[in-house]
Amino acid sequence: MIVGGLLLLALASGILIYPALRAPKREAEGPDQRQMDENLRLYRERMAELADSDLSSEERAAITLELDRELLDVAAIADNVARQGQPSVAARGLLVVCLMLATLASTYWGYGEWGALNEVRATQLLDYSARAQLTPQEADELAVRLKQATQSQSQPQNSEWAYLSGRLAESRGDYQTAAATYADVLVSLPVEQVEDRAAIMTLMVQARFFANDQVASEALYEQLLTVLELTPTNQKPLGLAGIMAYELGRYQQAINHWRVLWEQLPAGTEARTIENGIRRAAEMMAQLGQSTDIDWLTPARIRIEVSLAPDVANQLNANAPVFVIARDPTGPALPLAVQRLTVAQLPATVVLSDAMAMAEGVMLSGSEAVTVTARIALSGQPVAQPGDWQGQVLNVPTRGAPVVSLVIDQQIH
Repeated sequence: MIVGGLLLLALASGILIYPALRAPKREAEGPDQRQMDENLRLYRERMAELADSDLSSEERAAITLELDRELLDVAAIADNVARQGQPSVAARGLLVVCLMLATLASTYWGYGEWGALNEVRATQLLDYSARAQLTPQEADELAVRLKQATQSQSQPQNSEWAYLSGRLAESRGDYQTAAATYADVLVSLPVEQVEDRAAIMTLMVQARFFANDQVASEALYEQLLTVLELTPTNQKPLGLAGIMAYELGRYQQAINHWRVLWEQLPAGTEARTIENGIRRAAEMMAQLGQSTDIDWLTPARIRIEVSLAPDVANQLNANAPVFVIARDPTGPALPLAVQRLTVAQLPATVVLSDAMAMAEGVMLSGSEAVTVTARIALSGQPVAQPGDWQGQVLNVPTRGAPVVSLVIDQQIH
């Protein structure tokens, strides 16, 4: 942006400077030169008339001397006038410098007054803060410039600058200002920008929560419920809603919010933190004489001991594939978990879990009980074919079940 302004400055300076540099040439070709040509013509005519006259040589000499003096006097006067009206090289150079400085100053003033000079400086400070910590003076300057950018008359609805101003206030612990800023941003956001509105509303509620010394209120919780209506699986409002509900004594609602969040999280510290919160909420309900089911917190896992019937082992190739499959008898045909072995590896203990899922969202943890099948696929394909051997166990719980014994002893016809 600044480079563009300098280019415009150079162009404007050229437009102003060019006439000044061209002025001497135009004056040399102006009316003074034409007057000199006319004087010279008249001088020649009078000299020709004098040559044809009957005057004596002494008289001619006197008149010629007089005409020569007149011509020289006129030439000297014209030259003096031209010199007085034409600036010197130094004067023209000074004029050029003055014009450039005046243009630069007016451009800078105009850019600061009507342009984006404030926004440019704010951007520079934000970029620098991403690489290093700002000094207290720079942080104060950034806060002032963000506020000015937010209130700029040229951009009255600049939500991005207002958002950054709110984030800065929040990082400095000024939660009241942050909450008010987010509220202003929320007013300017179009209704159709659902995700943006949900994100800003969450930040606003969070800032108000911290401004209130992290004390939950019904009003704040209701605002979070509005956010979750817009984005039901948004992790940040889910976690915050769980905290609010817990603080308000709504333990079942806290568990419900945290469950949706927990099921989205990969195994790790955050998931364990949410799990601990769920268990504490269940304990609080138990103290109040209320019950709730949190068995879903137990990981879905089935241990299966797979073996061959004695009379079957001698009929099979040791390299034939063995597929151990868990399916929901009332759900989709796609297996919930699959493990592949060979006949040579049997007997073996297999553990089925969500890690063996074949498609996202179709997992063992989504069912309470499954059918477990171990099939020797003579064709090499997991789909059952005539001649394959298999064993099957029905209604196996996906959580907390004892080790399942599965013997392959049936041939498919």
